[in-house]
Amino acid sequence: MPPLLENPRYERKFLPQGLVLADVLALVRCHPGLFREVYPPRYVNNIYFDTPSRKDYHDHVSGLPNRSKMRVRWYGPAGGRVARPVLEQKIKRGYVGGKLAHGLPDFCLNGKGFRNPVITAFRSAPLPAHVQEKLCQVQPALFNRYRRYYYLSGDGRFRLTVDAELQFGSASGNDGLHRLISKPSVLVVELKFATESADEADRVTNDLRFRLSRCSKYVLGMENLASAAF
Repeated sequence: MPPLLENPRYERKFLPQGLVLADVLALVRCHPGLFREVYPPRYVNNIYFDTPSRKDYHDHVSGLPNRSKMRVRWYGPAGGRVARPVLEQKIKRGYVGGKLAHGLPDFCLNGKGFRNPVITAFRSAPLPAHVQEKLCQVQPALFNRYRRYYYLSGDGRFRLTVDAELQFGSASGNDGLHRLISKPSVLVVELKFATESADEADRVTNDLRFRLSRCSKYVLGMENLASAAF
């Protein structure tokens, strides 16, 4: 039985075209929704997990309404000591999404791959049985990293993030942190809001003037890795 969604929300993603980061941030600040920065920009790091057959990737590409992704997330430097990592399961049920999170013990990335450090962290954490069962079916697939900017609307109902400096690397080998693919021209804007704010979302979206997209940074990273292999 699939886990219940905690704090379900909608997410809308946008890919600004022909704009640099400064342009996008200026448009956000000038939005009629009075978005203001609520947290200093910081680097976000993720290790995504998938089955050997890449089930989660194909589920997303196929547009299945019910799907999920597993990842370990932390903030700050990509290598060395990883402080306060969190195991997250992102769940999508139709247009509504949610996230289940479990804290992990700190671990160290020393350039010898992702698998052993994260598996050691999993074994040391008091994870629920259904999460442990899921982890037995997956393996590290992708590392990605980006710089995130955080905004909140004046009425507090809409969260908006801007992701820049995207980088991707394979998480299945030993060189994921050393052979990163950079996509400096790609910017991803995400608008997040609770289900009860859905009636106001179109107005906020229309004033953003960005192209709505089904962009998944996991899918984008996997496709970039596949292209780089040729």
